[in-house]
Amino acid sequence: MIPDPSLFRNETEVESKLIVHYLLPKLGYPPNTWYQEVAFGNIRLDFMAFTATVMPFTWDSSSPLNLIIEAKSPRENLDRHVPRLRTYLTSLKSPYGILTNGKDFRIYERDGSKIDLCFQCSGSEINANLEKIKFLVGRESLKPVPSSRKKSEIQPEKNLTARKNRMKIIAVYHNKGGVGKTTTVVNLAAALQKQGKRILIVDLDSQANTTSQYRTKT
Repeated sequence: MIPDPSLFRNETEVESKLIVHYLLPKLGYPPNTWYQEVAFGNIRLDFMAFTATVMPFTWDSSSPLNLIIEAKSPRENLDRHVPRLRTYLTSLKSPYGILTNGKDFRIYERDGSKIDLCFQCSGSEINANLEKIKFLVGRESLKPVPSSRKKSEIQPEKNLTARKNRMKIIAVYHNKGGVGKTTTVVNLAAALQKQGKRILIVDLDSQANTTSQYRTKT
């Protein structure tokens, strides 16, 4: 059963409890068909699910149909985020998009350069309407943009490919002291720098040993 939407405290819980652990499995998308935190140039998607396995992750004109899912904090008004979802759907030529804050659940369908709200219910009604939702955006029933529309309209834009050189973030975390966090970070940074990478170390440890080592060496 779906978790009680009234108990969701933030966007992270909407993503984890509602989308990852409930919605995607119920809609028939196994882990190897969806990706979280997807980037296409300036576009950042919370989730992108495909009707077929895409390994490794690529997106082009030959990719299977996809579904965009955007999660927001329960305190957010979804109306504010509709224009951005429209940009995502029209730029990536995706047929459907889900927008939810846990309390409100919406499905939008792309129609050329605009999007139409084709389904809406409260978070507490998702389970009761699951068959309707699966019919629209389930993996087995996801439909492409109608063929009556112009062919050029459904081709992905060439400049919207995942950026290969975007910044990678590596976090090293452990509650216990003396386990090698500082040593790991400093040596990893040095190794990557030797490969020609530009490195920024952000030291959030209360002892600030990484910061101290950096200052000593400079």
